[in-house]
Amino acid sequence: MISLKKKVLTVLSASVLAVALAGCGLVEETQESIDGTVLAKVGDVEITQKDVEKEAKPYLDEMKVNYGEEMLEQKEGKEVVAQLKKDILNGLVEMRIIDRKVEETGMDKDTEEIAKAVEDRIAQVRGAYEDEETYKKALTDAGYDEESYRAFVKSDIVRNTYYETIMEDVAVTDEDVKAYYEENKASFMTPAGANIYHIYFGTDDAAKAEGEKALKLIKEEGKDFAEVAEEYGNDLSADKGGLLGYYAYDNQELYADFMEHVKKLKENEISDVVKSTAGYHIIKVDQVTPEPVQKTLEEVKESVSATVLNTKKSEKYASTMEEWKKELNVKVYEDKIR
Repeated sequence: MISLKKKVLTVLSASVLAVALAGCGLVEETQESIDGTVLAKVGDVEITQKDVEKEAKPYLDEMKVNYGEEMLEQKEGKEVVAQLKKDILNGLVEMRIIDRKVEETGMDKDTEEIAKAVEDRIAQVRGAYEDEETYKKALTDAGYDEESYRAFVKSDIVRNTYYETIMEDVAVTDEDVKAYYEENKASFMTPAGANIYHIYFGTDDAAKAEGEKALKLIKEEGKDFAEVAEEYGNDLSADKGGLLGYYAYDNQELYADFMEHVKKLKENEISDVVKSTAGYHIIKVDQVTPEPVQKTLEEVKESVSATVLNTKKSEKYASTMEEWKKELNVKVYEDKIR
């Protein structure tokens, strides 16, 4: 008769052998076992590979459409996908933590405000599609039906509502704004440059001839630059009256020889037909700024205040989340992600 001890040791040995063989690839893993792989634990709640795959699917589908499926099999593509899944896993962990905290606080999730916010969000998303059929297909492609999507939206709004409650005491003082401005003064500098308009004609002699014709309309017949740009322009700026936007004289985005022509122009001055690496143009400038100009604190106070507030909220969120992870004994196993 085999002793109980020996039976137990035999079972344990078989289990260890199975694990070892699986690690060597000699035991085939099923999709079910892969899907069920636990990637994180938040208290007694588990997050599995299947959970991550569901959230990753819409992003992966979009990547396949934009870059081709073969890209995902290349080294760079695999790295992007791996990082995407890590980000999704950690996002799911934080969502589960907040869900737990919402339950603990007994927050009312069925208020009129939340119900209205749910309806508004769904209406906004539905409105982005041309018809109801397209909308429902988009839900299906993302792994939802109308009921499950409504539940998802409600959960997201509840989390955001709770987030705002924990951020209620975050405030920005005038001293905070001034300190940030002084530390980042260089980023509030308008560089020497100009607001640039151009009419682009092309690269050959015919393009140059078109340019001369357009120039005559502007300088001799007094036709509006923007109208001529719309009629003669051969690039996307034509639809905007030739507007390229404000560029620093030393920018690296536009051709250097094009910018040399720009630098010679005074406020509202229009060039002759000039040639750059890109081809033939007529150029106009306004808002000419010969030297860098420092923006005052008053000019940027609103944007600085918003930046500081967001930074403070991010810092509080990060520190609070770390406390909650320790409190709930959160475990994350990024190395198990497939």
